[in-house]
Amino acid sequence: MVDLERLSILIDQIGEYFIRLDNMKIKTEKDLDDLKFDASSMVLFSLINKTIELAEEVVKSENLGMPLKYRDLFEMLRNKKVISKEMEESLSNLVILRNVLAHRYEKIDKRRIILAIKKSQEIKKFIEIIKKYYKK
Repeated sequence: MVDLERLSILIDQIGEYFIRLDNMKIKTEKDLDDLKFDASSMVLFSLINKTIELAEEVVKSENLGMPLKYRDLFEMLRNKKVISKEMEESLSNLVILRNVLAHRYEKIDKRRIILAIKKSQEIKKFIEIIKKYYKK
């Protein structure tokens, strides 16, 4: 059974991270001074982590099994027909970015942060899908 209160808390936390990103007013690489670069990187990392937690909660509530890695969560949701293949790919790519941010597998540059901010908008679509799914 789904814990709607937990889902609501996670969705609210994700919304707060989007507000933080929006308040930074980052549109181009020129907007990223060192402080905004570091701050936006950490907000993106936290935003993606909360999205993973949201996916974990749905996978758990639907008894879809135990993922071996974070990206598996989105595959499980696609297999259950909660999300589309395109959404699975978008969210999985954000997980890859999260891992880069967490472990510094490669150097992160301004271009990649701008791209990540744009791609993070997919999380808003994911939230709407989850809200609709549980309103059935």
